[in-house]
Amino acid sequence: MDNSSKDERGVALMMVLWVLILLSFIALEFAYSMRTEVEVTKTFRDEVQAYYVARAGIELGRYELAICGTKLKPHYRDSATGRLVFGKGDDGEAKPPPACRTFELGGGKCDYEFEAASDKLPLNKLVDPANYSGSQGMIKKFLEKYCDVEPASEEESDITLSMLDWVDDDHIAGGSTQSGGLPGLGAEDDWYKSHDCGYECKDDRFESEDELSLIHGLHIERGDSEEKIAKKKKIVSAFKRYFKVNTDLDNEGRLAQSDIFYNTASSAVIQVAYDINWPGCMSPEEYERQKEDKGGIIQDGFAAGYYAIVSTAIMNNSPVQRQIRASFLALDQTYWKPLYWNDNYIPEYIDPNQTDGSDQPEVKE
Repeated sequence: MDNSSKDERGVALMMVLWVLILLSFIALEFAYSMRTEVEVTKTFRDEVQAYYVARAGIELGRYELAICGTKLKPHYRDSATGRLVFGKGDDGEAKPPPACRTFELGGGKCDYEFEAASDKLPLNKLVDPANYSGSQGMIKKFLEKYCDVEPASEEESDITLSMLDWVDDDHIAGGSTQSGGLPGLGAEDDWYKSHDCGYECKDDRFESEDELSLIHGLHIERGDSEEKIAKKKKIVSAFKRYFKVNTDLDNEGRLAQSDIFYNTASSAVIQVAYDINWPGCMSPEEYERQKEDKGGIIQDGFAAGYYAIVSTAIMNNSPVQRQIRASFLALDQTYWKPLYWNDNYIPEYIDPNQTDGSDQPEVKE
């Protein structure tokens, strides 16, 4: 056999080997693509199933509201689990939350719970231009007690009046002199528009606790020292820990809550309310005594008539988790009006030990 025949056989062998390698890569790529498609399809299936399992939790929560929310009042917070419970037991004492709030369905597990409008103090009740002098007093006491602001200082007056200017509908810095304002302190449009990225004063109620970071005296400005920035963040964080905006109810044109509902309010909130002279607040000592004597059911009356249901579904052998949040307002004994619905609810994580307000953005030079 001549050398040319040997060379041809060698080339043919190399071509066959390259073809086999190419086919191997194609097969591996096909197998990987198929596996990816299977995983995507499985995830999509689990997402759909998780949604309907979470939706089942919402519907069970609505049913519980329908039969218990107004007819079996009051509601209170179970001391062992922290969950809201409707109605008393047959013996007239507190009862544990129903076992049906955690259930298995469709290859997954669901857990739903209730949120009431009374967990924190309403921020729009604290900063209320209709109660100008009362609001000033409560804000100042809170700044002194929980934010390390010097009593009777210009900083205290400036923050207090700026908060009231933020929500009142006039354009007088510090509020009108007729309502007890101090001209020269506080802030209106001229101050807010003077910044490079200027904006207008809100002149309306808070829609979010995050608006606190925009208010004169709390807004981080260029030239603020690190110490001043840290203090502003701490003040904002302190407010957000004890006060909140009930947006759903405020959008209905009504305040979320005028008084404290002691069955669900925490001891910390009661202490804050007492320290700042919240109208009608009982002392923390009396609160703890009644809570112990009455098994957590201090008030028999019904609270705001507003609840949010948060339903969480987790699928078996799957990383998929789905949460739905819906809120409802009681219009009468038989109808709960839907106010809000979020099919892809992602709860905000709030570290209870965080006090520096690091969620407030820095100001870029």
